[in-house]
Amino acid sequence: MFKQLIFKTLPVLLFFFSLVVTEPAWNLNQKSFSSPNSGYKITRNTLNHLQREGFSKTLTGLLSPILNNVYLNRKKFIADLPIHLTKKEQDLLLRFASTEQIKIQADEFSSDLNENAAVFRGNVKGVIPRENIELATAKLRLVSGNGSNFEKLIGEGGVQIKQWDREVRSDFAIYTQIDLEKPVPDKISAETIRTPQQTLQLKGKVLMKAAQGMVNSETVFVDLLQQQAVLEGQDASSDGRIRVEANLTELETNQDQQDKANKTAPAEDGSKNPTQPSKVILFASRAVLDNTKHQAMFEGNVEMERNPDKLYINAGKITLRLNDLQELLSIKAEQGVCFEQPGRVAKAEQANFNEIEQTILLEGNAEVQSGQYHLQGNSINLYLDVNKGVAQGDNKAPIQMTILGKQSPSIFACR
Repeated sequence: MFKQLIFKTLPVLLFFFSLVVTEPAWNLNQKSFSSPNSGYKITRNTLNHLQREGFSKTLTGLLSPILNNVYLNRKKFIADLPIHLTKKEQDLLLRFASTEQIKIQADEFSSDLNENAAVFRGNVKGVIPRENIELATAKLRLVSGNGSNFEKLIGEGGVQIKQWDREVRSDFAIYTQIDLEKPVPDKISAETIRTPQQTLQLKGKVLMKAAQGMVNSETVFVDLLQQQAVLEGQDASSDGRIRVEANLTELETNQDQQDKANKTAPAEDGSKNPTQPSKVILFASRAVLDNTKHQAMFEGNVEMERNPDKLYINAGKITLRLNDLQELLSIKAEQGVCFEQPGRVAKAEQANFNEIEQTILLEGNAEVQSGQYHLQGNSINLYLDVNKGVAQGDNKAPIQMTILGKQSPSIFACR
């Protein structure tokens, strides 16, 4: 099944969920800047990072009783740990639970007390230990509002951010947070002056990559609180669109070791039956990825190709819907849909690919050419498996079938 296409690549886009810039300390007159190490706090992000470093889910689960508790010194934090850890495990925990937020080094440093701003220039390097994030840029500007309720971090002149196997590059980046400690209202009222915000904006030759996939775009805007990302290409041309590449084999291997074992199990004839790498490449002018709705929408001359089964879809708009486990439920293609599979080509005004039932529903001027058969109708049902070759209509939407000669050329093509 075509699982975990886009929202398993969301970490490539949204790994800034817990990124927080330093509290203001503008009285520093040096070229190295860091926020004070004020204590320790275990968050959900901390547990995720520990699992990435080798902690089991069972072990991190035992730390839940002190989740989000703030400790002002190391001794009290260690004493309150509900489990015994090895020296190595304890060192990792201290690193990712530390509330030290950011360290910055640069060739030049200046500050503006009137604007609560600090500017770093030349070989700027920043580190956020608790998030394992490294930042490099030519110029970095930190701006803070009164009471630390507003903070902005602006990088320009080429920005590079790394976290484990994930990397983001762009010409320009802006991270903004406003009133994060303020409760989010259920509804926006006339009395609401400002609601909490946490956003990341990337511009110019944006590249996001990880083992699970890669994304190229001209701009990316991420709302970290709403868990939504909007990507836009430079233009609607083939070269100007955004490009998303997802390595499905890598995703599934990382998620389920049992699946990995099954892939290398001997076939019935005793031979090895390795699975071919599964990959999806998708082009579009614009994309909206919504993690809370479990939905990814692509529009503007959309092309999607999945291998090794060689499924190709071209449409004006493609929407992917997933369940809570981030498994794909359906693909909805609209606006001049055309898709190809080995031995079959089809087009319609709309196509719904049901990944659970493994079926395709074509609606509106549907047309299918499969082998010697040419099918036409307002509504046509197909199996995703071309070899099943079953088509259905209904009383209100009968199917017209034409048997073609063996040497008949293709009536139409998608590309």
